[in-house]
Amino acid sequence: MMENRIPWWLELAVLALAGVAGVGLFALAEWKIVGNWGFPLDDTWIHLQFARNLSAGQGFSFNAGDSSPGSTAPLWTLLLSLAFLFPWSPILSVKVLGSFLLLANGWLTRCLARSAGLAPDWSLLAGLTVVLTPRLLWGSLSGMEVMLYAALATAGVWLHLLNWGRGPSLASTFLLALAALARPECLLLFPLTAVDRWRQEPNVRRLWSLYWRHFLLYAVVLAPAVCFNLYNTGRPLPNTFYAKVGGYGLLGAIADLDFFRMGTAFLLYPLQQSQELAQFAVENSLFLACLAPLGLLALVRPEQLREGRGSWIILLALVVFPVARGMLAPFKGATFQHGRYAAHLIPLLTVVGLMGLKLAGSLLRQGREGEWVALVRRWGKPLCWGMILLPLLVTDVKYARTYGRNVADIDRMHVSMGRWLEKHTPQGAVIATNDIGAIGFFSGRRLLDIVGLVTPEVLAYLPPGVPADRGVLSYLEAKKPDYLVILPNWYPELSTRSDLFNRVHEVVLTESTIAGGNRLVAYRTIWTEE
Repeated sequence: MMENRIPWWLELAVLALAGVAGVGLFALAEWKIVGNWGFPLDDTWIHLQFARNLSAGQGFSFNAGDSSPGSTAPLWTLLLSLAFLFPWSPILSVKVLGSFLLLANGWLTRCLARSAGLAPDWSLLAGLTVVLTPRLLWGSLSGMEVMLYAALATAGVWLHLLNWGRGPSLASTFLLALAALARPECLLLFPLTAVDRWRQEPNVRRLWSLYWRHFLLYAVVLAPAVCFNLYNTGRPLPNTFYAKVGGYGLLGAIADLDFFRMGTAFLLYPLQQSQELAQFAVENSLFLACLAPLGLLALVRPEQLREGRGSWIILLALVVFPVARGMLAPFKGATFQHGRYAAHLIPLLTVVGLMGLKLAGSLLRQGREGEWVALVRRWGKPLCWGMILLPLLVTDVKYARTYGRNVADIDRMHVSMGRWLEKHTPQGAVIATNDIGAIGFFSGRRLLDIVGLVTPEVLAYLPPGVPADRGVLSYLEAKKPDYLVILPNWYPELSTRSDLFNRVHEVVLTESTIAGGNRLVAYRTIWTEE
């Protein structure tokens, strides 16, 4: 039997070697391009600022002592706070943690593939594909929650599949609840497991008797975060949701009784999100993306039910994600910032693609014999492995350079601005800015977030449809900060108000690969002298 040919420890070793090679390639590119260790997004420094304050006993706060639900991934922030307990740089701890979580994603994808009905060698290929996917290698060193929520979501889906014939799994529910605390997009997964069970057990009373403990567990795990959000802002979700999505989703449209926006949220945004998810899948692996429709068909075939694999959870997750995100949170899509909002779908897409390959091979061989069938059986497997892995390896080399340039952008713009502010502004200065991460972490100054991620009160000045410059100016006039740091292309009117803001420092990038613009400017405000 094939199961006896590949010991589990050998599979794990193969995945680990692939992960070390991929991470090493990206780390080498970062060191060659930047010359030091950093992160490819300013948002990472937001997490680290929260984490540092938490580890120092300042509570869950960005500005020390001012509690704020400004982290979209509170579980990741809590985990990062442990990095400050060690005597070495937290940057190293975060990157090592991300690398181990990449390996965990590979192993869990291998387990998911086995539970979906793939043979051990093809399941190993699924794990290797995930470990070598460029977007996930980027995520493993990004310092963001990408690897954590992807691993938790994959583990939860795997246990749901594994226990399909035995009843709902409390461990699966617990992991999916944790995944929701690591990324709000994962809030969809547990309800989808209940819908999946409902297909199997249409009797609502029977379903409730099976699931009431699961709903209770799910609620208990999420309750502390929801209560914290309600206490600080009076709203259940992290403030980042309201800052980024605002009134642009279906809920905001209903609240405003805007029927045009309701129609857009129902029809246009889900189509846009679906198109971007398809692009996301193609960019990850063209070969597997082309096989994905067959894979979805394979998941719902009667043969799966007869083999005790009647779950549709993978199908439901892939179909519902773009629809729900388009309706409720139409902020960017699956490809935005290297797919960091849709990383948990990569293991699912990989397994679906390989299921499609399995079905295609079965259909081609059905009722046929001959020399060409023998050739396919002999060379088909190595050919398919090559068509999946070789494009990934080639893309990894290119993507490693992109990762390095992303880190360089953040280091040369945001980190350098934060260090400059630490040296050239008074200790008690208040700084208003639209990019808070590295500026807050390195400057040591109190910040006012004019986007509203950690300063909820500014959102009252930023109604939909009104230019941000005007609302931000009203807020600045009310709060009178000492300094303003902005990307001028985000606030063209503010950047020209020389009567209010005197430019004192500027960082310019020759080419921006990840930052919101190529100029970051610091201004001293007229209120500094008051």
